[in-house]
Amino acid sequence: MAGPVDWDKNLLSPLFGVFGEECEHRPRGGEAYRLTGIFDRAYTQQLVGEDGGTESNSTLPVLGVRDAACRVKPKQGDIFLIVRTGELYIVRDVQPDSHGGTRLELNRVK
Repeated sequence: MAGPVDWDKNLLSPLFGVFGEECEHRPRGGEAYRLTGIFDRAYTQQLVGEDGGTESNSTLPVLGVRDAACRVKPKQGDIFLIVRTGELYIVRDVQPDSHGGTRLELNRVK
């Protein structure tokens, strides 16, 4: 096989087709648009302290998006609507994965 792997075509697109759900990106200062994302209300992250021994867990909602599906690159402070639940979330951190996907750490808007 010649050339690099097309991660979006061969991996991300099929995964989002199975596990994705409709959401709406509301970028600050831009127009809202719909896309498919993979939402996890209670993603648990294990944190290890600087001393190497202290551990804690942090639970937060996350949304995975395909970079190719984003008309506007998500930024901290943008709003996402999860259509199924009607809940709004604000982006607290943007973490690109270097393979065409981005994990968005979210805070729920009350």
